[in-house]
Amino acid sequence: MNWDERLLLWNEAAIKLLDIRCVARSPGDDLRGYALPSSALLWIRRGSARVTLAGTDYAVEGFYLMHGGKGDTLNIFPTGDGMAYDMILYKARLPLSGSRLLNRMLERGNPFRMRCGFAPADPLALEAMARKMEESWRRRTPLDKLLARGLFHQFAHEWIAQLKLHEASADGPDLVGQAVRYIQDNYAQPITVEGLAGLLDCSASYLSRLLKKRLGTTPNDYLTRVRMEHAKRLLAETDAALQEIAASIGYPDVYYFSRAFKKQTGLPPLRYRSAAAGRHPVQNNPSKRSDQAIAPLLSRGYNLIENRYQQGGEGDFPMHKDLKVSMAAVMLLCVTLLFSGCASPSGANESPAAAGSPAASQSSVAPQQAQTVKVTHLMGETEIPADPQRIASAGLEDILLALDAPLVQAQSMEGHYLYDTLQQKNIPASYTPGQMNYEAILDAKPDLIVAYLLPSDEETYASLSKIAPTVVYDRGNWQTSIVELGKALGREEQAHAVVRAYEDKLKQAKEAIVEAVGSERSVVFIRPSSKDVQLFFPAYAYTSTLYNELGLTADAYLLELQAKEEEGAWGKTASFEVLPELTANDLFLTVGGSYDMEDDYRNTVEQLGELEKLKVWQEIPAVKRGQVHIVSARHWMLNGPAADSMKIDDVLAALVP
Repeated sequence: MNWDERLLLWNEAAIKLLDIRCVARSPGDDLRGYALPSSALLWIRRGSARVTLAGTDYAVEGFYLMHGGKGDTLNIFPTGDGMAYDMILYKARLPLSGSRLLNRMLERGNPFRMRCGFAPADPLALEAMARKMEESWRRRTPLDKLLARGLFHQFAHEWIAQLKLHEASADGPDLVGQAVRYIQDNYAQPITVEGLAGLLDCSASYLSRLLKKRLGTTPNDYLTRVRMEHAKRLLAETDAALQEIAASIGYPDVYYFSRAFKKQTGLPPLRYRSAAAGRHPVQNNPSKRSDQAIAPLLSRGYNLIENRYQQGGEGDFPMHKDLKVSMAAVMLLCVTLLFSGCASPSGANESPAAAGSPAASQSSVAPQQAQTVKVTHLMGETEIPADPQRIASAGLEDILLALDAPLVQAQSMEGHYLYDTLQQKNIPASYTPGQMNYEAILDAKPDLIVAYLLPSDEETYASLSKIAPTVVYDRGNWQTSIVELGKALGREEQAHAVVRAYEDKLKQAKEAIVEAVGSERSVVFIRPSSKDVQLFFPAYAYTSTLYNELGLTADAYLLELQAKEEEGAWGKTASFEVLPELTANDLFLTVGGSYDMEDDYRNTVEQLGELEKLKVWQEIPAVKRGQVHIVSARHWMLNGPAADSMKIDDVLAALVP
């Protein structure tokens, strides 16, 4: 049967999507003698196995696609580290009034009962469609099912097109072509070089060299170019707001988008729109400034391209190093602020009464030097106001709130564990993961910036210092940092009081835990994803409350893994197959990220249902005993007086009746 006849039958048939099943199997967890209940596509997205379909053997490794018909017998024997696959079940029906020609074609060969298996040349296109289709199907609403059905047709078109072109190639797959197409199809999503290379089963450096050689550009620059081409089209052909355009091409922050667009095209977005429409230029104002200059966040399947994965970053793991900002841009903003301040007869923070008082007049004749103190911090020594009245925080909100410091700008967003507190105190807060909002900090007119930065973030520190004196402290060891910062702000006594209160709570919690479950209670802290699981070590700052401060015993297998890693390692990412090795009395499980919105968090919790179906999960001793405790990453993946106090509450709720 030729392809023209197969495609004609596909075009004439009514397709009904019956089910999408996501399955993970470990070695020994075989599927034997399974009769396909309908036509089926088997999309193997990870791992290796020996598969038998209707008596034909297939050796599967990595991405692989198979198709079988109703009644075909399927056997799966996972090998290596196991496998994960999607089984997509569908039914095809030709119209009753179909012509005799269609019936003769169907007799010559039914494409819906076709048996085949192959490694696609462009698996990322299929993987992206499969994930969207499965997510829509899982939501189960009528509208989402309609979307899943439409996505199935796209998936069918893609696999048939790739099957037609499939043939053995001595040169291997075209990695550049796959990467380019993936970027073009998914430019609106956050993408990393590391994540893209992982999907293509090559190293990030190798993929970068291939793109540089073939296209003369880096993956990051190519992604930016694709995004900006779409932005130019939207600006020229639609009246969409900049906020909408930025979000639609993968930029959660409209100001960062505006800077990137101007760097790429030479014109700010609104001037580009005016030029494209033949109108006079309009004011270059990307959007009306608000207290929260952040756009709705996109899916977090990947982090922004070429961000560094480093321990100790912005809360969640992996951590993101702040994106760099142009020094020239920061200096320009500072100069603008300086001149706007000079144009006013009184300071920006000066009350009318103070401006007209004798003291104010005397100050204008004989200005007094503002009092400063020299402070030693993680980035060196800095002179700061002796009594700062306008403090901007970048990552140390928990400590500063505990000190009741005069905050005028904070780094937080809806869903963050401190967001509601900041709102109640009328403290402006904004945050875009992976990016420092310099404009919001500048608008707040701080006289001091208190930040959490990595030692390597020298450029970020220099940029902040152009706005106001900046001091940097460690968030992981907040007890030490709060005392040092308390001294700098003249709030040392309050800092010691916060530490004492936390130590008292910790002592009482330890006593309650020992009384309830004894002194040898073992625990383990994990975070699963759809493909693997993160096992956190006692040395990790964000989970040390559980293992170290509360005096609980770390899981024996976890300690074995830790002994094989470098000192201070955060933990280890492992396959699901290791889960039954965790013999701890209690399993603490966190999901999502530290900056997840409430709906995102709840959706992630609901997805645990798929994990709980796995055989390896059911074999975990703590699962068998019903001693699994789900806790929120929104405070567990951060440190501070409030965050760590919430962790203590979680552990007490789990262990103490």
